[in-house]
Amino acid sequence: MRIGAHLKANPPLVLLVGAVGAGLGAGAFMVTHFLRNDPTVVLTNKKGNPYPWLHVNPDKNLKLYAVNQKFDKLERPKVF
Repeated sequence: MRIGAHLKANPPLVLLVGAVGAGLGAGAFMVTHFLRNDPTVVLTNKKGNPYPWLHVNPDKNLKLYAVNQKFDKLERPKVF
């Protein structure tokens, strides 16, 4: 039986296949997004910059979604 005919015979499977496909697509997007845009991931330039997380500015947001984070006025904590 073909997939289209099977989905036509069982309509609830359309929702399941759509949800699984959307989840797989979102997962693939997140993996490629972090591999391409995260400065702490080293894939090619391991000799030139082996520790890229040491060169991240403290005012740069690296999270995908930051709630109530103000990075523009970051200061060092004062010691007694």
